[in-house]
Amino acid sequence: MGDSSPSPSSSPSASLDDVPKRVEEALFYRLKQRAFEDCDELARSYAACCSGRVVSLVWSCRDESKALSSCMTKVTSRLDDLKREWLRAGRKNEMQESDWDALLDRVLV
Repeated sequence: MGDSSPSPSSSPSASLDDVPKRVEEALFYRLKQRAFEDCDELARSYAACCSGRVVSLVWSCRDESKALSSCMTKVTSRLDDLKREWLRAGRKNEMQESDWDALLDRVLV
């Protein structure tokens, strides 16, 4: 798909499959970054629980691990919503930093 091709949203039958793979990867990367920010406190709690443990962390830190995993999944599972928003906005493959942030903010309200 070259830069001269029409944007995916210009087609009335645009689907999530119309999002280029490199854009999908960039969107998921942004979601992970946001998840790391949103789940920072839980990550710190899990890290503190794991400190000084080797084998026992599996059962000793189970609650902290589940909480962190749940938080990360809550954010990163929104990839399809983010792809829909990207299609709706008629985005090309190149976006500015502020465009990515605005797109994420609209989806992760």
